[in-house]
Amino acid sequence: MAERWIPVAALAAVRDGDVVAVEADGVAMVLAREGDAIYALQRRCLHRGGDLADGIISRGHVICANHGWRFSAATGCHDTASDVCLSRYAVRVVGDQIEVDPTPLAASTTNSGETERIDPLELGDKDDE
Repeated sequence: MAERWIPVAALAAVRDGDVVAVEADGVAMVLAREGDAIYALQRRCLHRGGDLADGIISRGHVICANHGWRFSAATGCHDTASDVCLSRYAVRVVGDQIEVDPTPLAASTTNSGETERIDPLELGDKDDE
């Protein structure tokens, strides 16, 4: 399936430590930035539907503000239940814009049986496009 890159935010608008709500082609998601990594995840927490845009990113995890559920920003998976995962989306930076493909990334299984998702965009790789 072909990628559909949609601009969702200016790079300068998503600072280190931010979790911001965006929409791409009708799909509600959050962008979370930690250092140079930007992640795109579904907007609603799997626990009780809390808005992850109200949460934080810390130590590689997006944390829901409602009940503290923690999801790996890199995999989308709950920190203690690797089979409970948020949808993740491909993200890239083009110029000063953050773009996402609103098609969820497919999960894969590692040799250990844990769910794994594609690594996040590292801003240092943006010129490789």
